[in-house]
Amino acid sequence: LFAIISLFYGLSAIAEPYPLGTMTCDDIGEFASEAMRWRKEEEITYEEAMARLDERTFADPVEKKNLSVIVNYVFGNYGRNWNVESAGNVFRSDCEKGRD
Repeated sequence: LFAIISLFYGLSAIAEPYPLGTMTCDDIGEFASEAMRWRKEEEITYEEAMARLDERTFADPVEKKNLSVIVNYVFGNYGRNWNVESAGNVFRSDCEKGRD
């Protein structure tokens, strides 16, 4: 639990409100959970995850950029310590910072 909290604060410290396109912070969190399912449950590779992302259609180019960043975190060192739920929570909370 401490590791997850530490990672959350580390991620939050470098993040600031970013453009979302047509997505909501809930959408961002849901995608982070989905990407973590790909990693933990389906055990796909980073390259396969990016290929899945490339198959999606986006209403705004910033959406693909944001989701690519999430895939990078999920499939990087941070993702080793997250589970499906915590990944979604971290990115949803991070997105909501400064949007109140």
